[in-house]
Formats: sequence, structure tokens, C-alpha cells
Amino acid sequence: MSQLIPSTIPLRTFEDHEKTVRAVAVFPDKRRMVTGSDDKTLRLWDLKTGVVLKKMEGHSSAVWKLAVSRDGQIIVSGDDGGGVIVWYGETGEPLTQPIKAHDYYVCSLGFSPDGTVLATAGAEGTMKFWCTKTWEMQGEAIECRGRPTCIGYSPSGELLAITTNLNIEIYNTSTRERVAFFAGDYNSSHRSLAWILDGTRLLTGDDPTIKEWDPLTWEQVDRTWKGPTSVIRALAINPAGTLVASASDHIRLWRLSDRRTIAIFKPYDTTCITFSADGKHILSGGMDNKISEWAVPSDAKSKILAITTARNACLTGDLSTAEELLTQEIVTDPNEYTSYANRSFVMARKHNWDHALDDAIKSITIKPSLTGYISKGIALCGKGQVREARIAFDVASILTNQNSIINHFLLLIKAIALFNTAQHEEAMLLIKELAACPNTDLLGCRVVETYLRVELGTKALGDARHDEAANYFTTAVNSSAFSSKFIPQVYEDLIILFGWDLESLYLNGHQKRCQAFLSAGKPDEALEAHKYMMDAIDESAKASCLDWSNEFKEQCSALAAHDDRILGAEIPGQDQDGYDAEPNFFRGMQERSQISRPQPQQRPGHLKRLKLAMTRAPRSAPPPVPPTTPLPVAVVNTLRTHLQHLFTRPPHHPTLPVVEVPFAKGKERNVAAGAAGNNPDIVPYEDQDLDTQPDPNSRQQQQAVAVHVDPGEHGGRKSCICC
Repeated sequence: MSQLIPSTIPLRTFEDHEKTVRAVAVFPDKRRMVTGSDDKTLRLWDLKTGVVLKKMEGHSSAVWKLAVSRDGQIIVSGDDGGGVIVWYGETGEPLTQPIKAHDYYVCSLGFSPDGTVLATAGAEGTMKFWCTKTWEMQGEAIECRGRPTCIGYSPSGELLAITTNLNIEIYNTSTRERVAFFAGDYNSSHRSLAWILDGTRLLTGDDPTIKEWDPLTWEQVDRTWKGPTSVIRALAINPAGTLVASASDHIRLWRLSDRRTIAIFKPYDTTCITFSADGKHILSGGMDNKISEWAVPSDAKSKILAITTARNACLTGDLSTAEELLTQEIVTDPNEYTSYANRSFVMARKHNWDHALDDAIKSITIKPSLTGYISKGIALCGKGQVREARIAFDVASILTNQNSIINHFLLLIKAIALFNTAQHEEAMLLIKELAACPNTDLLGCRVVETYLRVELGTKALGDARHDEAANYFTTAVNSSAFSSKFIPQVYEDLIILFGWDLESLYLNGHQKRCQAFLSAGKPDEALEAHKYMMDAIDESAKASCLDWSNEFKEQCSALAAHDDRILGAEIPGQDQDGYDAEPNFFRGMQERSQISRPQPQQRPGHLKRLKLAMTRAPRSAPPPVPPTTPLPVAVVNTLRTHLQHLFTRPPHHPTLPVVEVPFAKGKERNVAAGAAGNNPDIVPYEDQDLDTQPDPNSRQQQQAVAVHVDPGEHGGRKSCICC
């Protein structure tokens, strides 16, 4: 690796404070920044113009710490005297009077991920929790085993980490109980901490190294962070979760995937740092009373693709323009092998696989390259030539120059290409194995895995495998792949190569999960999934799916009402005597029940009524009146039709012959066959609570009943109404 040259001149500086700048934070709107200083004030800045929007006064001592809520609506600042003030994020006006939060200076403060709690730590050795609605203290203060220096919630909000001058402590945020305690190296002073975006690692800044801890075991991970030579005062993670900035006697920018330094900045005695909301800049405060802005190198994340001219067209989906631009490059320089490879990617996006493969081969013929073999592998997958595609990807891996970052991304591309050829199991296994490797881009693995699970769920939903689809979507929406809204920017190459819509992946996964439950005939689960979605997405996403949301809730209500009508009503298709008037009803119920049958515990009353109706026998007739004319010839009872539909075998079984037997004769055969007694699951006629009297005009004689007769099963293990 070549020697890095430290940058000493920032892009620009923000100057207005009169003393050392101790704290800096940015707003999610990307337009503003707030800073705190030893001059007892805060400043609200316009990041575009560099103008001070508001000088915020109210503290009686130096402002040491501050935080901005995730929605940008609240600013909280802590001072050297233990005081805390809450401010309106939009205007910079005070929301509360100064709160005496601690006996000594405020060492650190931070919001919980859901914004409902503010945690503060004081130099007297306590940590306190405050309700962000009332600004009253919640519960008792926690006594730390040292002087706190920094606190930070895990991305999930389940844990809270504290560094002190002596140790590191981990607390369960629900119970407020200490779940881990470790000291690190002897005589090390823990000044700062930061959670990796997916919550799988905790970073702490010590004297003078960065240490990495595994939350599953709280053992230190044996990885080397080479570079710092003095106390690390602050740590920051970029919004995409791929870079780490540390502040000591200089600012060092690290690539998280391989723990390598990729840039060094030398401001004047740095005290605090943060990334801009878009991750393109680092903002640092120092003892020169200024805030300095530093540019994050554009190549901070290694990219495989060299698309330049046509890159934006590929990102926006304007493939015709991208093809035209790349064709112009080829005409200008016929030996430009990267232009052929890049046009191959575009043609693959257009599913013109022959053209894509021709361009890939042309690129490799001019000069074998990583990009050329990737384009060839994708094109071969598109043509269904999986074996040849694997070989192309294998050759590409030789051309990565043993760069673990590039090789990792190459394997993700290979997994996606194989998945697109229906090699689903192989692709998912590759991603799983890749995620288990050391120094891996775990977030990248989870993004790809999540997208592919949504694809599997979509296919299952289209094939009417609704429960399976719901499982895929549930796994997807619970993935930590959605822990940052900057995922699309980090993984632009996936958008360029495959046209993935990472912007709306989270919302699409939620909506399809809701639809899967609804299609499975589970309106209750569907509504629960909808509520979970609305709690999880932001306000802009809620606004974008408002019409869909209203229509979905109406569909759930209609399905629930339809189920109630079916289960709560008498069996349709029967006349008042209980005889069949609509033979297809039971078949329809049988087919519908496969997707929408409620669970027994949901509507026990309705199911009992349904059972009573289905097992209802013709009502008994009053004593016969002596006939004046001969009895009519017995007519076969149309209950036969009910029995046919209730016990119809699936189409792949041969239909048994229907034999017409008198009802009494059928019982005699059952007795002769050694049939079991009455089925307790069938309600006897005598136990039915009928609220009507027998109809005096009902039939005067029990008529014959036609039933299926199977010598091997009738009267045996299978139930039959006549038994």
C-alpha cells in the first residue's frame, strides 16, 4: 500500500465561535449543523452557505456535548456544570429551562433509536434516563464503576454501552441491568465508542488503539487497526456503515471491511468529529475555535465497475442512453476494452444476451480484465450456460490482485447471477458461507440475501404458495440490511449491474408480506403485518403508500366480513326440510377452505354451527296417517349429492362407483363389517338444539339414501354420516 499523504487544508471552515468547539452534530435534512463550544453557546449553521442561522444561548458554562434526534426535531446539549437544555430542532429556540441533570459535567448523552428516551452520563459516575415527552427522569440512576466518558445505544436499541476511564460496561435497556463488564487493557483509558451499523461489533477508542468487541461473547476480536499514535478522543461511523473516522492528534479515515487507513487529515487539535448526512464529508471541531470540513475520497469504497460516462444513465434506468454513450466511446476508440465490457452490462440489463456475450468476448479479446470476465459470466448465466459462467467467474477471481474487498464483491455478483438462472440453493449457500468469512462485508451479504429472499417470496406469492411467501417476506423485513437509508448509495454497482430497486426494497417487502397473509385468507395476520409496517417505515414512505394502505385495509375488512357470513349462517343450498338444493356448495367450501379456513380457536361458535348444519339429518316425521292410496315408489334422497362432494377423492384418484342402498341396509352392513360405534365428533340428531317443531307436512317415510360403498374402508377408519 502506498504511503498516504496527510491533508492539512480543509475544503472550508465555519468560523463564529469564540472558544474551543467541543461538539458537532448534523441534521438528517442534510442542510444544517449544530455546534457547541466553551463559549457557553450553540450555533445553528446552514451547511450550504456556511451562515449562522441561530446563536443559541442559555447555558451557564461550557457546552461539552450535544445530540440531534433522528427526526431532527430536537436538540439536546449538556454543559460543564451538569446542566442539560432541550431545544427545538427547527428554530433553535429552547424547549425547556436548564435541567440540573448531574452534579458534575455532562460526559456524554444520546437518544435511543426510537427517540423516546435520552440517556445522559455525568462525571460523578452516574447514568440517567429521561422521557423525551415530559423530560422527567425515568427510574433510578445507574452507578457506573468508573467515570463515564462515552455512551451509545446499539442500533437495535436493546443494549447501551458505556466507556469509563477504567472499563467498558454493557446494559440491557429494558431491565437496566448490567449484562457485561470488561476492563480491556491494563491502564487503558476508554474515551470513545461507536457501534457498527448492523450491531455485530462495538468499537472503542483507547490509548492509542481502536479495539473491536463481539456482542455475542464480549470477547475482543483479534483485528489490527494500525495508525493512531495518541489518545483517540472520538469515533464516528459514516451513514452507510462502511467507514470509520477517529480523532486523535489527527483524523484518520478507515475502511471498515479491511481496517485499512484510506485518508489522513491534520486539523488543529481535534476535539470532536462527525460525518455529513450524505457521508461525503467529515466535520471536525477543534481548539482553533473552528469547524473544518474534509472531503471523503471518492474511491473510499472499492468499485469493480469503471462505468463513467454512462453511469448515471444506468442508475436511472435509461438504458438506451447508456448504450448510445458507450457505443460512441467504442466508435471513438475501438480498442477500449472497458467500453465493450460496460456495454455488455447494459445489454444484459436489456436481456439481449447474445449481444451482451459478444461484447464481453470482444472486451476479453482486446485485453483480459476483471470487468470483462464479470460481464462474460453474467451474459453466460443469462443464456443458461451455467457451467461456462462459473468458469468465467473463477477466472475473474484471479484478476482481483488478491484484493479481499473486490473478491468479496465479485462473489456477491456471482451469487446473484446464479440465482437469476434458478440456482437458488447454490446462490443462498454461497452468500451464507461468504458472510461467515473473516473481514467480510457483512452488510453487503445481508443486503443481497434480503433482496433475494424478497424475490423468492414474490415467486411463491405468484404460485399461490402464500404461507411460504409470508415466511420469506417476514425474514426479509426483519433483516438488518435496512439499518441504513444510504444502502442504495453504498451498493450502486448492484443497481448498475442488475437494475435492483434498493430504494423501495424495504417498503416492497412489507407490502408483499401483508398481501401474502391476505391471500392466505388470514385477515388478522395481514392487519398485524400492516401495523408493523406502518410503525417501521418513515413518514415519506407512509405518504407514498397511503392509497395502497387504505385499499388494503378495506380488503382485509371485506375478507373478515365474508368469513363471518360463511361461518355464522345456516348452510345455504338446503330447503327447510334439510334436503340438498345446491349440490356445488360443499365442493366450493372444500376448495375455499384450503386458503382461508380460520383456525378452530378463532371462531369456535361458528365452527360448531357449521358442524351441526353439515351433520343434520332429515327431521323425523309425525306418526303416519293410514294411506288411502298405495305408497309411491321410494325416491333416492338427494343427500347423495352432499356425500359425493364431502367425500370426493382428489382428481388423481379413480372415482368409486356409487351404489344405492337403503339407509337401514347400510347400517346392517357396517355392523357386519365390525364398524366402530358412533363418531363422537358428529353431533347426534337427538342432541341438536332445534328451536322449531317438526313440520306436520314433512315426508311420511324415511327414504332410501345413496352412499359410497368401499368394502375396504366403509365402516372402518373413515367416518360416514350413515354410520
